[in-house]
Amino acid sequence: MLRQVSSYMTANVVSAVFGFALVMFFTRVLTPEQYGIYVVGMGIATLFSFLLFFWIKTSLLRFSSEAEDFDMRVTALVAFAVIVLLSPVLFEVFILVTGERFDYVTAALCVAIGVGLFEFLQELFRAHQKTGLFASSMILRSAIAFGLSCVLVLGFDLGGEGLLLGVAGGYFLTLLIFMPKACQRPLHGFDPAILKKMLRFGLPMTVSGAAFSLHAFFDRILVVSILGEAAAGIYGASADFVRQIILMLGVAVGSAIVPIAIRLYASSDREATDRHMATSLELLIALILPATVGMALTAERLAAFVLGEDFRDVATLLIPVLVFAWLFRSITYQYIHVSFQLAKKPSLMGLQGLFILAVSVSCMLLFVPRFGLLAAAYSLAVSEVCGVVFGFVLSRYAYPLPVVIWPCLKIFLATAIMAVPTYLSLKIECENNFLALLVPVLTGATVYTLAVLTFDVAGLRRIVVKRMQAA
Repeated sequence: MLRQVSSYMTANVVSAVFGFALVMFFTRVLTPEQYGIYVVGMGIATLFSFLLFFWIKTSLLRFSSEAEDFDMRVTALVAFAVIVLLSPVLFEVFILVTGERFDYVTAALCVAIGVGLFEFLQELFRAHQKTGLFASSMILRSAIAFGLSCVLVLGFDLGGEGLLLGVAGGYFLTLLIFMPKACQRPLHGFDPAILKKMLRFGLPMTVSGAAFSLHAFFDRILVVSILGEAAAGIYGASADFVRQIILMLGVAVGSAIVPIAIRLYASSDREATDRHMATSLELLIALILPATVGMALTAERLAAFVLGEDFRDVATLLIPVLVFAWLFRSITYQYIHVSFQLAKKPSLMGLQGLFILAVSVSCMLLFVPRFGLLAAAYSLAVSEVCGVVFGFVLSRYAYPLPVVIWPCLKIFLATAIMAVPTYLSLKIECENNFLALLVPVLTGATVYTLAVLTFDVAGLRRIVVKRMQAA
């Protein structure tokens, strides 16, 4: 599993570098209002991609992971094509109901279709554990999206819409290169029985997960509705930057968790499944907790280095809160949801999502008009913390997740040891923003690595010793 995690990690790190570059560059080129168009457009695209295509994606991962010779590619592509033909009608309805601008909603439609097809590709690679193709397609997509966005924004002065179209182009051009690799013969033709199987499993998962998609969408929509596009731009830039780092780490582990867990569970090996899930949680927390604490401590220097001048002051206040929101969201997405997938109980996932959505929207409606963007960040964080607690309770009625206490305590201790010298290193003043950030990052990374090896977190010390002895 560690080898797979390292492969997924490499892909996510390189992809995140392009994501950082996008945020760094375009928060300096675009105004908060223009960046707000991109933020809202991406929110719309993510929502519709989930509602239209998630049932295909989750069915692919579930059934292709269970058996290597189970081929559902043609059936899935036919279902995808039908939905794509219907999607413009759904977007027209959305425009009429919400009154959103046609231009960037059209760009959001392109992104939604691109995301759906690209995730189809990625889930095929992930289900069959083709980590090389998974990684290379992810990296290429990020590079193309950044390059196209620069051309459309700088060369054609398209602003936030150009950024959306550049992201969409990155998805489609990558698909042209990699889709032939995913559709190599032999292919099993369209099969109504497979489609029925996908619908029976995927649609309940989509209905259940819709609350999570709405949750990810509503925070930005509520911010733009209450505080305007400029506020949405600042909030979105801060949240996107945080998401890039925490998601990079969380997805690297999560991408390895699900296929292995499904195969172990399908073989009725409960003990091996428990061991795998316990190790997975330990790895997940070991990666994302120190990153969360480190980003909270260095928020001011991160904002100065990454974001444009118009975004920095507010982002310095938002980042320490948003990182903890994404920490708990990653635990929900990458760990707790595996319980519901293994037990095939999507209704429990839906119940958890509705609970998180209700807490988040209630808090935002109460506090954002009075306290502004910081209240939006705290509302998000509170809802995610409550969601993790509620999710663990619900997992008792699906696949009971193993309780991992001592390994997590070791990670908490290692992170606390890391936090002290990291905080002290912030007293070292540097004129250059990059060097000012590099000092605490290197300090924290070095101390945390030593602490992890000392406490043998996730068995890393044993692995290092064994490899040194073998050499």
